[in-house]
Amino acid sequence: MTELLSDRDLRSLVTFVEEGRRDQPNGVMPWAVLDALSRLIPADSVGFVEFDASRKVFLTDQWVRVGERELGQDVEDAQSPYWALWRDFLPCGYADRTGDTRSVVMYSDFYTRPQLAATPYVIDMHSPQVHRMLVRLPTAPGRKRCVLIDRVDGADFTERDRLVLQLLRPHLYEIYLDAQRKWRGVPRLSRRELDVLLLAAQGQSNASIARELFISVATVRKHLEHVFDRTGVRSRTEAAALVVPHLSVVDPY
Repeated sequence: MTELLSDRDLRSLVTFVEEGRRDQPNGVMPWAVLDALSRLIPADSVGFVEFDASRKVFLTDQWVRVGERELGQDVEDAQSPYWALWRDFLPCGYADRTGDTRSVVMYSDFYTRPQLAATPYVIDMHSPQVHRMLVRLPTAPGRKRCVLIDRVDGADFTERDRLVLQLLRPHLYEIYLDAQRKWRGVPRLSRRELDVLLLAAQGQSNASIARELFISVATVRKHLEHVFDRTGVRSRTEAAALVVPHLSVVDPY
């Protein structure tokens, strides 16, 4: 499928990742990333949205629309029809129905334009009939986190556009996590270092951790030394207190 991408596309993807990591952390997806996405995949708006359906709260509702930036956080609207409609709207409910949380989907994968106009989601939400492409990013259980790209008029997205977003998906997640770590002051730990720290926080000895993870006691000590170096503290308790509350932003992809 990479034959759909030109050399210019590939160079742009590399630049996108490099610039996204350099942007200043602001507690949400870096604005430079959304701006760059709208250039890589020409669009009228690009959004980064995370919500908790059980609480009926939009944790983040972040958009770039024709150069304008909009950000809502912890917006609770229990009366919105969205909460009753989103699961039955085929593009939104696709990942939950199939278990496929990685694929990029388009509205046109599920509906023709007349069918889209007749869906309760579009009617009750007074949603414009946009061309939309969306992809899920990992998040905590019970939450949904998505990148959405819209075109109001003109042609639908192409397979080239889908491929660009698919290739960028893991990088978007990593850029978001890096921004969160910088914003919250959370050190970056490897999966194994995190495993060791979590067991140490439970009061397990080095020997017990080694048995559970099938590694040597010396390797446990080495992982803890790395944890201490990265957190700047010298005890298991202090390291756990710094890292554990923010596991949603230190979990690797």
